[in-house]
Amino acid sequence: MEREELTREIGMNIRRLRLKRDISQEALSLSAGLHPAYLGRLERGEKCPTIDTLYKICGALGVAVSEMLCFEDEKEDSNAQAKVRIENALKKIPGNQQIKVAEIIENIAEIADGK
Repeated sequence: MEREELTREIGMNIRRLRLKRDISQEALSLSAGLHPAYLGRLERGEKCPTIDTLYKICGALGVAVSEMLCFEDEKEDSNAQAKVRIENALKKIPGNQQIKVAEIIENIAEIADGK
């Protein structure tokens, strides 16, 4: 794996694990002792973290470094990111409107399946 690809994959994993735990970039950066802008650059794959920085981020997220370095295939990763984003968005919608959103998503899935 090329260095640029590795940097991008680590950044995507940081973001995925952060969103999975419903933690803001600012909260994670404070917990890990990093500047929020630096964490953003890491997540975007613009910077490659040192081992020390990776260890701090993993500690703040409560994950093993090995989990951070485990890369899913791209399709699974994008599906996981989409699911996390949908779940986080649903949390912000009042309960009675969540059913309407679910129906819309089901209709979109049926259209995508060609039904």
